[in-house]
Amino acid sequence: MIRKILLGARKYIREWSKADLHEFNKFIINKILRHLFKFDNILPFGIVFVLLALSVQSMSSAYIFIPQSNIPAFATFIVIQLAMAVLVLLIYPFIIIIVFNYIGYRLPFIVPQVFLPVKLTLLLLTFYGFIHYISPTTVQISEQLQIVFVWCTLYFMLMNFYLAYKHHRHPLKQSGFRALIAVVFFILISKPFSAVLYHTSEHISYLEINAKQFIPLTSCKLISGAIPGVSQTNSNLTINHPEYLERADNGCYLYGNTIRLGFASDYVIVFKKNLKSISESGEQVNYYARLNCYSGNCFVEDNIRRKNNLDLNAEAISRGK
Repeated sequence: MIRKILLGARKYIREWSKADLHEFNKFIINKILRHLFKFDNILPFGIVFVLLALSVQSMSSAYIFIPQSNIPAFATFIVIQLAMAVLVLLIYPFIIIIVFNYIGYRLPFIVPQVFLPVKLTLLLLTFYGFIHYISPTTVQISEQLQIVFVWCTLYFMLMNFYLAYKHHRHPLKQSGFRALIAVVFFILISKPFSAVLYHTSEHISYLEINAKQFIPLTSCKLISGAIPGVSQTNSNLTINHPEYLERADNGCYLYGNTIRLGFASDYVIVFKKNLKSISESGEQVNYYARLNCYSGNCFVEDNIRRKNNLDLNAEAISRGK
């Protein structure tokens, strides 16, 4: 039994190593991309991406805020966000894979003789070199590696689909393993997808970390409420540090510990009320005041409690300093 499995694995690796890269490219273009971008396919695909974007942002504590007086601007922002996500997570790797295959096809006396791990290593380095080149400072190393891992999974999935197609088998119906690869790909894509949405929000100025801003006196009072069980004079409170919050006669200036989302007069300010995490019942937590403003009318959701080890807002604020 083990011998049979090993022989099958060896045959599979040999087949993958000697795959016709030109035919692989034709398969990607004719059987994948051409069908993917048909109108009757791209419409449900777009709807799924919109729902995925909303769910990913909501689960990652990246607040979903829809400006009531700027719906066209918000719709444009969503389209740009999704376009960037599709570009980074799908279009870029497809282009790289096709170019990589073309170069391999043009070197028929070299590449087919190269051991499979070497070819995969070259592809991985190509992926990483490209993502590092286009985002050397805007995307963290960990996020770059996540994107590279997603791209490698995409390549692995495409190759498996191609081998199934080559043997006249349906890529999913004939193999639970190939279906599992597809499921794993869509699971892995969620984290980099969230990162792309986040960075796009920053670049479009829909989301700003630690932006210097002025809010009127009423709003200043709303976010300055006490944290339960913490003295108002406690040095751990953000409001007691003028380098973060400076009071004026008609309001206050916010210099840090904030996340701002929105456009023009419709916006949300997420204000981190403590500088260091607070110990409560053996847990480290952070408290927030969420100031919601629509056309000058503001209200606050006060003392929103987040566990420090799961607090993506605190992580974003610390990175934005």
